[in-house]
Amino acid sequence: MKKDICLHRILAPAIVLLAIFFTSCIIDPIEPIPQPQPIDYTPEVNDPVTNDFTMVKACIGLTRASAETILNDNGFISNGERYVKTENNVTKTLSLWSPSQGCVKQGELYVKDEGLSVMLPVFKQWMLEFRASTAFTKLVRSHYSLKVDENNQVFNTPEELLSALETIDSSSNVNISFTGNDIYANEYEIFLTTGYTNWVELRIYNSQAGSPSGDGTQGNLQNEDLHKNILISKVDYLTFRPKGFYALNVQNPDPSGNEIPFLSQYQSPGDFGSIKLFYQNTNNLLLSGSIIWSGCGHLDFPDHFKNGLTLNNGLPYPGQNKVSFINNSGNYITTSEETDLQHIWQTVSKQKEFQHYYGNTHKKVAVYLYTPSVGIGNPADWYYLVFVEQ
Repeated sequence: MKKDICLHRILAPAIVLLAIFFTSCIIDPIEPIPQPQPIDYTPEVNDPVTNDFTMVKACIGLTRASAETILNDNGFISNGERYVKTENNVTKTLSLWSPSQGCVKQGELYVKDEGLSVMLPVFKQWMLEFRASTAFTKLVRSHYSLKVDENNQVFNTPEELLSALETIDSSSNVNISFTGNDIYANEYEIFLTTGYTNWVELRIYNSQAGSPSGDGTQGNLQNEDLHKNILISKVDYLTFRPKGFYALNVQNPDPSGNEIPFLSQYQSPGDFGSIKLFYQNTNNLLLSGSIIWSGCGHLDFPDHFKNGLTLNNGLPYPGQNKVSFINNSGNYITTSEETDLQHIWQTVSKQKEFQHYYGNTHKKVAVYLYTPSVGIGNPADWYYLVFVEQ
């Protein structure tokens, strides 16, 4: 009996210690990385023309003559350079831009030189028309802001912005703005400003209207493309569509480390600038391009991109431990807003060539945003270059 009691006194603390040990060894489950909603690239369809927004939107991509028919049907009359309509004592003016007599690429509808009490209802009308349109459901970027005197606010939705407008005093100087773009490369802007100038405008612009997509410039994926050191994938900035790939070898590839060893030579564009990215040393050029202030530069290397092979299914987004942006210095950076990075991943991870390289690497994928036009830059000129080393 005494032996049993002694054994119990010895085992009881040991069992408690073992329980504490095993409890401390339990690993908390890893939180899954949230996956974004995939972009649905359905063909573009315009809504029926029933208001100002749908009227301007319907003009984009048409010949000027066809656009004029729509405008005339909606009460806008040409004054030689622009189209004008006066309704409820408010004059709206519309200008169209169709370079070299080609299709219409831009429409600007505006009211100017009126007080805030006249222009604010117009801004609200255009925002509500846009919110109710099919175009709104295809946005991939949007920004809503309000500045009243010196107070700046940023909002996540049009509803939040419109709600904030209810508190504006008619004597305030304001700057109200929505900007965004959709998956068809349409860029939208609705803004209202008072003070130095009084102006409210609805602008729709698409530099790609009437043009072929231009995905890739030569050839298709070959087996030899899968057996080089570096893959560079090109992704359109506005639409996140794939624009081809370039594969190359580098001298003395370094298998160590978890990041691609970029070396950068960056010249800030006072007027003319440039960016060069190398692998480890200047013998291994990965990217070379000019950057022009209030103009547009050119990517000198790679000088062409081949069409890749798009698969039905992509890879789960792995988070910024596996893919992240790099800056002009070639350094990996972390962003607090991952939406663009997620869309880029959805695009490249559906490409057979990318899946092959990514499946044979332990290094973080690098994404560089090349902006050949800055200052009064045109986002339609921009694109992402995605680097993966195998």
